[in-house]
Amino acid sequence: MRTFLVGLFCFTTLAGYAQFDSSDFLKAAGPVIKNQSGEGELVALRGTNLGSWLSMEYWIGPLGYGAINRDNWIVSGSASVSGTNLSYMLDGDESTKWNSGTAQVATDGQTITIDCKKKVVFDKITMNAGDVADETPSFYRISISNDGISWTEVANGTGTTKVIDVYIGAVEAQFIKVAQKGNSDNSWSIAEFYLLMNDDYSVRNANYDRFGVDKTDELWDYYQDLWITTTDMDSIKAMGMNMVRVPFYWMEVMNNDGTIKANGFKQLDWVVEQCSQREIYVMLDLHGAPGGLDGYITSGQATTNELWNDPESQQMTVDLWKAVATHFKGEPAVCAYDLMNEPVSSNSSFTTSDMYDLIYKAVRAIDPDHIISVQAFYNFDMIDSPSQRGWENMLYQAHYYNTDFYNWDSQNGFINWALGDMAWHQLQWDTPVLAGEYNFWGFLDLWSKWMNGLNCFNGAWSNWTYKNMTSNLNWGLYLGNSNPIPDLSFESEETIKAKWDKFETKYFYRNAGLIDTIRGNTERIAYRGIGSYISFEAYNNTFISSEGGNAAMTCNRSLRTDSEYFLIEDAGEGFIALKGNNGKYVSSNNGTSSMTCDKDVIGETEKFYWIDLAGGKMALLGKGGFVSMEGGSIPINANRTGIDGWEVYYWDKKDISTSVNDLENSSLIYPNPLCQGQRLNYTLENSQERLLSIYNANGINVFKREIQGAGTLDLSFLTAGIYLVEFGRKTEKLVVL
Repeated sequence: MRTFLVGLFCFTTLAGYAQFDSSDFLKAAGPVIKNQSGEGELVALRGTNLGSWLSMEYWIGPLGYGAINRDNWIVSGSASVSGTNLSYMLDGDESTKWNSGTAQVATDGQTITIDCKKKVVFDKITMNAGDVADETPSFYRISISNDGISWTEVANGTGTTKVIDVYIGAVEAQFIKVAQKGNSDNSWSIAEFYLLMNDDYSVRNANYDRFGVDKTDELWDYYQDLWITTTDMDSIKAMGMNMVRVPFYWMEVMNNDGTIKANGFKQLDWVVEQCSQREIYVMLDLHGAPGGLDGYITSGQATTNELWNDPESQQMTVDLWKAVATHFKGEPAVCAYDLMNEPVSSNSSFTTSDMYDLIYKAVRAIDPDHIISVQAFYNFDMIDSPSQRGWENMLYQAHYYNTDFYNWDSQNGFINWALGDMAWHQLQWDTPVLAGEYNFWGFLDLWSKWMNGLNCFNGAWSNWTYKNMTSNLNWGLYLGNSNPIPDLSFESEETIKAKWDKFETKYFYRNAGLIDTIRGNTERIAYRGIGSYISFEAYNNTFISSEGGNAAMTCNRSLRTDSEYFLIEDAGEGFIALKGNNGKYVSSNNGTSSMTCDKDVIGETEKFYWIDLAGGKMALLGKGGFVSMEGGSIPINANRTGIDGWEVYYWDKKDISTSVNDLENSSLIYPNPLCQGQRLNYTLENSQERLLSIYNANGINVFKREIQGAGTLDLSFLTAGIYLVEFGRKTEKLVVL
């Protein structure tokens, strides 16, 4: 535990929960996560993301726009423009303005050009005509350039109000040209010209310019204290979750010059302490890094992806994680360091794994104990395995979004692929896995299938996200807030705070259907048939057979006998084992040869993941891969890397109670009913030796013996109930009173 917390914070432990201590410290143990530093019980992490809290996204939280700094800009006008005060449009004073001095004429080529002196990223242009709306351009065309020679038009339109806001989508440019191409008796005026951007990087820097760093951080603290509160922590706990993934932007902790902020850990300390009191783990997710790590606005810096080419940005990122590792070393409530969110390298000579390795080594030199999470983005073939890099105590993460929003079949097939991909890598790479973000839109049945499927192999999960201003497509557990967003660049501090007051969770609506679906999967482990006899039917209506252990297993039987049923046993840590009717265990043989049912004990190759695919379907994953029925033409094998048609089975439990109730009493076994303590007599029709098996109402075999001719059996151990007796091709009911 961080000892300084004792002096800085004074919290009361919540009733019913005990604050995390050293026994709760998590480590990876092979393909699973365990407490007691990897030596204790298995812990399956299931939670949500605290999106737009410490890493802002405009479509989730009330971020708004930031005005790009104009200090070094130069404005010029075409020769036909008679106005001489072009600089007025950059002076911050709406009472002064540039004016063309002539009527607007489409053929005169009236233009103004802004040279920003360096490339800037923006997605909104604002032109303010001052106090005269009629002096806006009657028709305009806007073009951008990086060299002032080659131009690309990005917008055009008519001016009808004194303030024109032009939304163009995020672009990067040094030069912006506005051409007036309409006809009007009025002249053309611009009192103020702004470029604005709504990513985290731009808005924070705009606020730094306006308020200063310390004042900006205080202002943002006000918002952050409203967006996530102790009430939200209680709600997350009530949903049965035991983890939150906390996205934080690098500027939350670090200054632009690479120094760590004096109060940079304020909010992270708060969430760690609050979660610790509620027995909820915290994953620290660096959602955006210096220089930009993927070019996506969702990672804080749109279109910019220079981390991979800029040694200074790389060093700042390493230094940030060194500070985080130093600060949270030994803290049991922190389950993992999530080093980079959705990284995409723009340098073929410096991969995401290379950058991960730099950070990994720096963190491990300070903190050898915390789990480190790396992301398989876009998928697992874009990152090195732990063995390739020598990484230890790892958690591999992937994010899953299929944007075919309204197609159930597309989403369902995507889930089958994703579950297979995650489970295969977890087992083959011997590392825990996390679905760190996902959304399956309006299909709550598929949400449940996804989380239940992950639960089968103890895959961790956290949906995106906890709350969201939008009201559609299940983007949050709390949704729909249409209150006005503050203008951080121009409104007063009081107005900004007053508008933020309306973004506490109580002003959102509770997404009950999604919450109930998630809560239904936070505690539940998928049914794996343990203790029951199960058959596995392939797509072509044939069944997997043990072949009695006398030959390689097949999937070509059209009828079920004892050889097509398997007793499912718990093999520990989420694995199952399959016992055939010969009393032997099924082996994957590590995928190097056909599967057999001939092992006396449960070893590593006799362990399987049972992956529930919903609708009575499932898949089996062994050490060598997924079990394939091989089209029924050759013996089955466990060597497939994914789930497709041959790897999907309908499973069915042997329902003894139903079978027994449909049978007549037999004349071959007597007395029937049998009183407890009595011996059972049998008389076979010929002298051929037969295997007699007795099953209880749950389908569990309770007695097995080879018999011949006539004789008696001591069944005094049987309790009262209905049993199924099988011998040869006979199936008969036995009632014990």
